[in-house]
Amino acid sequence: MRTLIVSDIHGNLPALEAVLATAEAQACDGIVSLGDHVSFCAQSREVHQRLASLGAVMLLGNHEERLTRPADSEFDAYNWAPVRWTAAQMAGIDLRLPTDLRRDGVLFTHGTPGAPYHLVQPPELPAVLETLPEGVTLLLSGHNHHQWDVTHGGRRAFNPGSVGMAEDGVGAAAPFAVLETDGGAMRLTRHLVPYDVRRTLRAFIDTGMCKAAPEICRACARVLLTAEYQGVLKLMRHVQRVAAENGLSFGDEAAWKLADRSYPWAEKMTSGEYWSHMEESL
Repeated sequence: MRTLIVSDIHGNLPALEAVLATAEAQACDGIVSLGDHVSFCAQSREVHQRLASLGAVMLLGNHEERLTRPADSEFDAYNWAPVRWTAAQMAGIDLRLPTDLRRDGVLFTHGTPGAPYHLVQPPELPAVLETLPEGVTLLLSGHNHHQWDVTHGGRRAFNPGSVGMAEDGVGAAAPFAVLETDGGAMRLTRHLVPYDVRRTLRAFIDTGMCKAAPEICRACARVLLTAEYQGVLKLMRHVQRVAAENGLSFGDEAAWKLADRSYPWAEKMTSGEYWSHMEESL
């Protein structure tokens, strides 16, 4: 049996379509999405519907979990504008998804088993592998957009990387994996396919997402183009520093506007100006 493994698509429909068009994907018998197929990019609904149409198993990521409770007061602040926008786009879709999936000796999850928010780093993986249920020899997970393949104590942890927000230094390319199982034998292969990032950027404009959250959308665009590691988190940390220096909270729109002007963007313009420029150039 051949299973297509995708993770962290993050609403990037062109990247997902590029993966699905490969010969490797088309030779698979099924699909497992390791969570976070929504948010960050602008076509979460289309991504979800495409996966559903193919009968994919979709696991719960931290981004899906947030969208199960968009009315919570914690999402009222400006920094959560992308969540509110995506929640409106996903209206009517049930995102109460399974946290884990076990198939014989393989455990599929988003962060770590039972914990979709747990952002582990490679040095922590041996300890995670030691806690796996008896009989599980392979852990497939995402959440961290950095690929890894770590073996410890006869068990293996594998992260295929983020389809839609790759952060491994190769911009505009979508990583994925294929798991082949035959009896007790397992074989994993990692693949990478380029996609038309202009379509992804254009979707920010055509859907209006970049007007609802121009700064975070711009940080996403930067990651899409450069594969910068934790590019969105770097912007958020900068906003937190600027907010503290000016007696503002992280959720204040004023803090984001001030931070936008001092962030080391490659283009010397505000995020509003950036998206106006992109609309003319794409």
